[in-house]
Amino acid sequence: MIANLVIGGAIFSYAGWTLVRHVKKSAKGRCAACHAADRCAGSCGPERQ
Repeated sequence: MIANLVIGGAIFSYAGWTLVRHVKKSAKGRCAACHAADRCAGSCGPERQ
């Protein structure tokens, strides 16, 4: 019983943390959410902003 609560709590905690991280990144714009933003030669460079 306790193991089920711990595992369930860990799953919901991770899901909440992931959701908060996604919302914060999406609020910064498209390039902040991109996994290749630091290596991108696309339209997100500082010369085009």
